[in-house]
Amino acid sequence: MFNNYSKYLIISDLDGTLINSQHLISQENLDAISFFIKNGGSFAIATGRSKDNIRPYIENLTLNGPCILYNGGGIYNFQEERFLATELMDKSLVEEYIIYCMKNYKNMVVEIFTPDMLYIITPDHILDPYVEREKQVYVRTTLDEVMKKDWIKVLIYDSPESLQKAQSMLKNYNFLDKVDSFFSQVFYLELIKKGISKGAALERLKNLNQYRDKTIIAVGDYDNDVEMISSADVGIAVSNARECVKDVADIVTVSNDENALHDIIYNIIPSLADK
Repeated sequence: MFNNYSKYLIISDLDGTLINSQHLISQENLDAISFFIKNGGSFAIATGRSKDNIRPYIENLTLNGPCILYNGGGIYNFQEERFLATELMDKSLVEEYIIYCMKNYKNMVVEIFTPDMLYIITPDHILDPYVEREKQVYVRTTLDEVMKKDWIKVLIYDSPESLQKAQSMLKNYNFLDKVDSFFSQVFYLELIKKGISKGAALERLKNLNQYRDKTIIAVGDYDNDVEMISSADVGIAVSNARECVKDVADIVTVSNDENALHDIIYNIIPSLADK
């Protein structure tokens, strides 16, 4: 059995990739990742989530590589519990747009991610069902109060139709040269500092001394994974990925419900090593 993973760094997306449809990391994946790390591999995740809101998923998961959080807005070392880098957005640029959204879309949830906390600034009766279901840690506050904090990104939850309309209004605000917008799910529109993405964060990792000689494998399923998969030495899409992700991937593996990381570790990497 292949057992020398010392030259590999795997960076895996979380939702839709490492996490299955039951919102769990399978035991098969956990065991495979443990084997990978014990045999020299480095494993990390890349997610739009914050450092605290992924903790329920990583209780039994060792992360010995630098993790990409906030869709590239932060790089975090979970072993040392510290940020290696953060990319803050200019919150004053998007303040008027957020006020417009809250006024015109009555079911829209506006969520502000800072380095330390998730803040929700819409009224108490307007809920993000995914935040509530997962019991994510957050604080309800006002826009005025959260303007006093450092912002990494804005996450907006609503119906796909409302989000499409809200995104189309961005052209009326003078910040598109400094802020990027993209969908991380059909019900999530994100605003983040221009040029910041999972892919940009991966490029930054490539320049760290300890990873320059590693083969970096990135795996994902959604639009916000495209740059990361393109930038990796080996880009892998799960079979449930969107077509735009499969189009840029070097390899398509099994789905998130079929233990994709197990397949990558036990089948794909050994086949790469044989080439």
